[in-house]
Amino acid sequence: MQNANEIFREQTIASAIKRCMNVEEKCIDIPIVDNKEFRMDLVARIEAITLKIIKQISIGQLPCISYSSSRKIATELSLKCEENVCTRCSSSLRLNTVSNDSLFDFADKQDKKGEKKSSQNSKKITVDFRVKKSRNKFILMMMIMSEAHRLLLTNTTKTKRSFYYDLKNETTKNLMIKMPDQKSIDRVLNNVANLLECAPWDLRLLATAKGLVAGNMTITLFDNRVIDCAISKGVQIPQITLNVTSIRVKANFVLVIEKDAIFQKLLEEDCPRILKCILVTGKGYPDVNTRMLVNILSEKIGLPVYIIVDADPFGVDIMLLYRFGSSILCGQNESLACPKARWLGIHPSESTPLGAKTISLTETDFVKLKSIETRTYINDAISKELSILRKGKTNIEALSCFPKNFLTASYLPCKIDGKNYI
Repeated sequence: MQNANEIFREQTIASAIKRCMNVEEKCIDIPIVDNKEFRMDLVARIEAITLKIIKQISIGQLPCISYSSSRKIATELSLKCEENVCTRCSSSLRLNTVSNDSLFDFADKQDKKGEKKSSQNSKKITVDFRVKKSRNKFILMMMIMSEAHRLLLTNTTKTKRSFYYDLKNETTKNLMIKMPDQKSIDRVLNNVANLLECAPWDLRLLATAKGLVAGNMTITLFDNRVIDCAISKGVQIPQITLNVTSIRVKANFVLVIEKDAIFQKLLEEDCPRILKCILVTGKGYPDVNTRMLVNILSEKIGLPVYIIVDADPFGVDIMLLYRFGSSILCGQNESLACPKARWLGIHPSESTPLGAKTISLTETDFVKLKSIETRTYINDAISKELSILRKGKTNIEALSCFPKNFLTASYLPCKIDGKNYI
């Protein structure tokens, strides 16, 4: 273990000198665009769907909605950048002219499971009010559209958590067989976004700020407030699409950390200053704003991105989420995923050379690992690490027995300079 540490230190001397040289400042401006037209497009679509449902009810037919789970959004949801000017994705998005009838498929056209394949081989989901299992989802979709309609008209926002508590009233309790939990709301919000062919955040129901960022970077908001990320414990990542107008950064790369505890440890080691980097953490599974910021820093500003996670199935899953996005938000992955990001560590293959303690995988770990192994984007290098992972997992804290500042002074710079990443 000590020999490994000495090797790390020797290999870092030259790179440390190089890293201390002046770092070029990079910036991206996100001009404020009047999004009224886009908001009114969404309002009109919600009203058209509502009118269709009213017509179904008026002729004695229980309402039914269908949507494609993989339908492409009309225009690119990515933040399009030309000459360092980023167009706000929400305001630049325009919906295709689609017949209102195409948003609905009635019960006699669906199969027994309420799903069918479209001509583009995408799954079509049908939510039928007369089917008991679908009733709660149908009601929740309507309530989300109702709230989104109000927020779009008033040009305001609301947290999903606040909406969750709003549902706990007598009217909702009488309507629903079972009250939804927060995860159900998140899932159904994505369903509504698919139905309306927009991004979930366009509906103005937003997640509470979660991720943290630290380093030599400033974020300017629409009201001209400037967030200085170079504070001792980092700052919360703001809502990107509605609030941010400019990002200025002076760093060599971005280091994404799975856990807040390791994020804080690296801040204590003065990692952003010593390695000239930007630290980001999503505190576990990252929210949309964290992923969008990493995407901008990588794809628009051009900074290399390295990811540090536990060498366990869930750590690997988080790393893959940053790199390849999610199936749930597949239509928005171009503005959320970061395919150029690299898995810096901890790799399962490093556990033995580092002398780090490993523990056996749980049944839940094996289920997650099996799920990861079936994904089409898993390459040979990742697959090899997954095979080693079956023998035991290691968390980042296992390196705490090493000398102080081991991560910043030895492990991280050695791996980056030696291109020891996947």
